Amino acid sequence: MTPVLSVVAVFAVMLAGIRLKLGLGLSILAGSFALAILFGLSPLAWLGAIPDALLTEETFVLCAIIAVILAFSALYSASGQSERFMRAIRAQIRSRSLLLVFFPALIGLLPMPGGAIFSAPMVEKAASELAIPAKDQALINYWFRHIWELAWPLYPGLILASSLAHIPVTGIVALLWAGPLVAIGLGWLLILRPALKNAPRLPAIAAESRSARDWLGGLPLFTAIIGSIGGEWLCAVLWPGRPMEYGVIAALILASGVSLFMAQAKWTAVLREAGKDNTLSLLAVVGAIFIFKEILHQGHVVDVLARALGGGGAIYVMVIVLPFLVGFVAGLTIAFVGATFPLLFGLAHSSGQPHLIPVILSLGMYAGYAGIMASPMHICYLMTCNFFHQDPGKLLPRILVPGLLLIPAGAVVTWLMTF
Repeated sequence: MTPVLSVVAVFAVMLAGIRLKLGLGLSILAGSFALAILFGLSPLAWLGAIPDALLTEETFVLCAIIAVILAFSALYSASGQSERFMRAIRAQIRSRSLLLVFFPALIGLLPMPGGAIFSAPMVEKAASELAIPAKDQALINYWFRHIWELAWPLYPGLILASSLAHIPVTGIVALLWAGPLVAIGLGWLLILRPALKNAPRLPAIAAESRSARDWLGGLPLFTAIIGSIGGEWLCAVLWPGRPMEYGVIAALILASGVSLFMAQAKWTAVLREAGKDNTLSLLAVVGAIFIFKEILHQGHVVDVLARALGGGGAIYVMVIVLPFLVGFVAGLTIAFVGATFPLLFGLAHSSGQPHLIPVILSLGMYAGYAGIMASPMHICYLMTCNFFHQDPGKLLPRILVPGLLLIPAGAVVTWLMTF
């Protein structure tokens, strides 16, 4: 079997595992085993690569940061502080059309799995007097919940991309900052504007007063955001040579502490509710990703594949097709980043073109993002359709158009940002 066909077979194994609901971690692990066998490594060599992959500072830092991100998101939600903060902001927004997108976008700042279910009731309430069909409400809630996915520094997929590319998270945000603008533009043009076209004009909502306690609900979130940015900078200045993500970990632990402190007497109930999160399963996925990456290295997969492709434009085809395909089947950012970026970055290094890594990262993120937004497997999509009593299959064509348009839009933005 040729190297290209071998890699195709490996991705087929992973995609089949995802499709058969074996779990993302097991699917990537099965793909790493297939990769080892197809590129000349024995089963014992595959087993030996596991400690080499997992017992590293890079793996530890990434697992730690993902764990504290999910812990903070769970605590902030379970304590009720996020709901109080949203009520406070809600009282200041008089436009019903802005309210339709504001709460999904605000919830999108927290990287919680299935977070769209938190904003769905708010969208339904904002749309109650606008005669907007439930199918349009579902599309608005789903799309605008994810507009920050490409450039918000708290998302695990972005942090994983930073780790694999050896680029600080701040550098990736600087590269992909236009992504949310692209998502907002496509959402406004193809989802929000058609939904509001026949909506009646209503008087603005009167502003309501809110207590300082409601506004204080935003304190943990701002602690996480500002602290993460400042923490990375302090690590770079005071602790050069060590991963800057330690600063992010410290900031998120501090934000979690603030959230618990503000919960006061309810903290035991908050911890119990937050403990229902699926942190361990996500950490297992991270471990499987690093095993896959280690097999790529030990099997010299990238070198062999680079020789077979012979350079040219083939790498650009792979940058679009592979992340999109994995994102579409898995419906998770961390899935397409972890499964495809080690291979794509390795190809850039092996072909003597490391300067292409920012291009690969940007285009790959847009392509993978298009895949997850168009995916019928996306948990937020399924939960949104369930809340609004919509058939996911019938609603999918409406989301495919803006989802697929993210690829050409991303290609244009990538060209403007990197050339």
